[in-house]
Amino acid sequence: QWSSTKAAYRFFSNEKVTVKAIYDSQREATLDKMQDQSIVLAIQDTTIFNFTLHRKTEGLGPIGQSGLSGFFLHSCLAVSATGVPQGILAHRLWTRSTEEKGRRELRRKRPLEDKESARWIDVTKEARTVVPDSTKVIMVGDRESDIFDLFLLATNHHDFLVRAAWDRRLHDSDEHLWHAVENAPILGRTTIQVPRTEERPEREALLTLQAATVTLRTPPHRKKENLTSPTLNALLVREQAPQDGEAPIEWMLLTTLPITTFEEGLQCLIWYTYRWRIERYHYILKSGCQIEKLQLEAKDRLMRAVAVYSIVATRLLWLTYQARETPEAPCTVVLRESEWKALYATKHKTTSLPEHPPNLQTAVLWIAKLGGFLGRAHDGNPGLKVLWKGLRRLE
Repeated sequence: QWSSTKAAYRFFSNEKVTVKAIYDSQREATLDKMQDQSIVLAIQDTTIFNFTLHRKTEGLGPIGQSGLSGFFLHSCLAVSATGVPQGILAHRLWTRSTEEKGRRELRRKRPLEDKESARWIDVTKEARTVVPDSTKVIMVGDRESDIFDLFLLATNHHDFLVRAAWDRRLHDSDEHLWHAVENAPILGRTTIQVPRTEERPEREALLTLQAATVTLRTPPHRKKENLTSPTLNALLVREQAPQDGEAPIEWMLLTTLPITTFEEGLQCLIWYTYRWRIERYHYILKSGCQIEKLQLEAKDRLMRAVAVYSIVATRLLWLTYQARETPEAPCTVVLRESEWKALYATKHKTTSLPEHPPNLQTAVLWIAKLGGFLGRAHDGNPGLKVLWKGLRRLE
């Protein structure tokens, strides 16, 4: 194991290996998987890698709180319309300069193209560019993507579904966004499963859906730019009677997608819940791959490691959710022949192998049990952590 560790460290130190080349190869594989899909969700999110305790590491920058250092990763994860992660479409890795430390006002006054928030728009455009025109691309983002310039893309054949952060003023009106949608009729009610976190277990939430078409007012400080006032559909999702101690869900979603019926609103809600997939992707990078524990002593080496481990993380996500989507499919949909045969031999302690591979659900259960999953009736689907451990043992 020490020899393989040394080999990995040599690879991460090889300046001929570029982060771009690693991500480009991933993108090609992602596009291959997507080629028959009519709709793909391009889900974006940002995470921070903290290397404050690695004082010898060169090239890091400030990451928020005073004294902390590391770098940022903005990811765009392709997810199918049914919620199966396909791979990475685009990314941004960057550090902040020490001159910017604690100077939020300085960053705020920059032109958009020089702001960190431009990554949401740039990556949205990039995803649309690399995916064939035959596939509809819908960008999905959290409240950080509530950016007026992103909404302007609505007039340029871009589709998005983002959670609003600001109660924006509406065009030619004194009314605000929340008030307008709150007064709309209720489309219907539905329930969703809210995933467990380290702080709380999985729970069921009863939600009401309201929708309205709104035209957003141009920000007052940008009137001289003669910008278009974008017309969007707004979906207000509110939780009814949350469990004791739970903050109720309230999402205001802004989208280019139609919401004239309950079914259309429900589809937007379901697609927005798939945003949790990218949080799980970043979770694997940090908790599974444990990137923040790597002792590589240089920012460039660490960024190469992030690029390589992203291959591992997206494959684990694909395996997990594909097994839930198509449990009866042969496991060769995801696993190579050598992998399923090694898995079978390990599970059954035999060298006598069957002619046909097991189905995907069975293979995933075996991998999970290698990682410590008990598989009792009440245990449900195996989680990412036990599957990560199982794959490591299989290797």
